[in-house]
Amino acid sequence: MANILVVGGRKSGVYAAILAKKLGNSVFLTEKSENEEILHFKKLLDDNGIQYEIGRHSFGNIHEFDLAVLSPGVPLDSEIVKFIREKGISYIGEMEFAYRQSLKASIIAVTGTNGKSTATALIGYIFSDLNSVTGGNLGTPFSALLLENPSPQFAILETSCFQLESIESYHPHIVVFLNFTEDHLDRYSSMTEYLSAKKRIFANQNESDFAIFNYDDSVVKELSNETKAKDYYFSISKKVPRGAYLNDSREICFVDEMKEEILFPRGSIQLIGIHNVQNVLASVIAAKLSGLNNELIRQKIESFNGLQHRLEKVKEINGVLYINDSKSTTPDSTIVALNSFERPIILIAGGSSKNNDFSKLAKLFPEKLKKLILIGQTAREIGDAAVRAGFGEFVYALSLKEAVAIAKNNSNNGDIVLLSPACASFDMFSDFEDRGEQFKMIVESLE
Repeated sequence: MANILVVGGRKSGVYAAILAKKLGNSVFLTEKSENEEILHFKKLLDDNGIQYEIGRHSFGNIHEFDLAVLSPGVPLDSEIVKFIREKGISYIGEMEFAYRQSLKASIIAVTGTNGKSTATALIGYIFSDLNSVTGGNLGTPFSALLLENPSPQFAILETSCFQLESIESYHPHIVVFLNFTEDHLDRYSSMTEYLSAKKRIFANQNESDFAIFNYDDSVVKELSNETKAKDYYFSISKKVPRGAYLNDSREICFVDEMKEEILFPRGSIQLIGIHNVQNVLASVIAAKLSGLNNELIRQKIESFNGLQHRLEKVKEINGVLYINDSKSTTPDSTIVALNSFERPIILIAGGSSKNNDFSKLAKLFPEKLKKLILIGQTAREIGDAAVRAGFGEFVYALSLKEAVAIAKNNSNNGDIVLLSPACASFDMFSDFEDRGEQFKMIVESLE
C-alpha cells in the first residue's frame, strides 16, 4: 500500500483517486480551485471514503506521500508541482497511473490538434463488440474506464499533450497522429514546445508497434523519424506507400506489402466533411493492424453518425440547417468546419482566449460566410481580423441566445447556421459541452 497524493479535483483526478483507493492505497486529493464543477465531485469522493481539500493546497504534509498523481490540467510549472519536485516525491499523470494498472491492454492512442475525439470515438465504435474501452481525453478518464472494466483487451484513448507531459512508461501499441496546427499557446511558449509535448507519445514504442501518420500534413509526415514503430500513412489526395487512401474513384483503399484492396466507397461514410474521411482512413488502418476483418470495419463505419458537439445536425427550420460544432475550440478546427459545407453559412463564433491567431480563419470569411455573429471574450479580436480580411458582414451579440436570434432573422432557405466558436468556452460556459447543449436547447425552441 502506498500513500498517494492526487493533485486536481476535476474528473481525471477524482477517478484516479477512486482507482487508487480501490487498489488498496491511502489517498488524499488536493484541489486549489473551488467552483460548481469541483464541488459537484464532493459526494463522489465522500462515497468512496477519500480524504480531500478544496480551495487550497496544503504544503505542510507533502513529505508524507510516496507518489503524486497529477490531473492533466495541472501545469508542471505550477507551485504545487514545483514543491513536490523539491521534496523528491515521484509524480506522474493520471493517464500514466491508469496505464500502470492495465499493462495487458493493447493501447491505441490517438493524438493531433483537431479531430482526435471523432477519430477516437470511431475507432472505439469499430472495436465496440470486442473487450474494449474508449475514452481518455475524449471525456471518460482512463482511470474511470478501468473501474468499469479492469482488464480490457483494447483501450482506445484520446491522448492530449497535457497528458503526455507526465508520462513515463505509457506505451501505445498503435499511435494515430492526425494533424498538427497552432493551439495551446496559453500553456506553451512556442509551437516547438507544443510539438515536443505531442512527440512524447512515441517515447516508449518499439519495433513491434505501429504509428499512423497523416501523409497530407507536412509536419506529421516527418514524425515517422521520431519512433521505432513501423510507419503507416493515410491520405485523401495520393496513394500512400503503406496504409489507407482515397483513390480517384472516391473509394477507401488499404495497401501494405502483401496486397492492395478496395474496402468501400466514400459515399458509405455518414460523417460530414473531408476531414472526417481522414478520420475514417486512420481508423481503418488501426482496425486492420489489430486484425479486424473488412466486413466488420465497413459495417461499423457505415453506421457511425459522429459525436455530439462536432458538426452535429441539430434541426432544420424552414430550409435552414442548424449545426452544433461547439467542440471546435481552435481557429483551425473552425476552418475545417467551414470547408465542410458548400451552402451559405451564418457563423456564430467567439469565446475565451487561448492566444490564437484568427487571421488565417478570417481569410475564409469573404468566401464562405453570409454573416458572422460574434460573442464572448474574443469577439472584438475576431471582428478586427475580419476587417483586415475585407469582410464587414459581422455583428456582436451579448449572449448565445441573442446570436441565434440574429442568425434566424438573417437566414434564408438553403442557409446553414453554424456554431463553430474557434475558441474555448470558459468565459460564458462551464465547457464546450455546456455551450453546445445550450445552443441545441435554443435552436429546439425556435419556430
